[in-house]
Amino acid sequence: MNEEIFIGGWTRTKLRERTQNERHAVWKRAKGLHSAEGNHLARAIELLGLPYAEPEPLGDDDPLMARLREVVSSPAARSAALESTLDGLPAMAGVDGLLHDQIGEEYRQNAAAAPTAQRLVAELMTGLGYVAAGEKDLPARCVARKGVFWKRG
Repeated sequence: MNEEIFIGGWTRTKLRERTQNERHAVWKRAKGLHSAEGNHLARAIELLGLPYAEPEPLGDDDPLMARLREVVSSPAARSAALESTLDGLPAMAGVDGLLHDQIGEEYRQNAAAAPTAQRLVAELMTGLGYVAAGEKDLPARCVARKGVFWKRG
């Protein structure tokens, strides 16, 4: 295989296989390196012609938004968010599994679903009196990759 290998072992093929959110995360990390190698990888992502920008959250009129709201506002989601927080994880870690179970592939494959769900979880947690205390990686089983860690306000 004569494919160019970028910093971190990335190739154009590997980048094409990633989701828009994942490509955005790689692009953002590459730009954050402030190095020639990082800039070279970021430019390669830009030249792929595939979406790599962080997607906008879903609009209020989107049918998926109604389903996300329904799940996130449920007592099960509230309980899962609080349990995750008490376990030292982002609240999203608990809610993400519920969203995947109840909405399925539509949640997993829509690039705007996870950022929208994170916004809804943030509204839930602030409504419960919590304040953001930083960002943490989510477990590998989650659709979302990072989430806000919450603490009592």
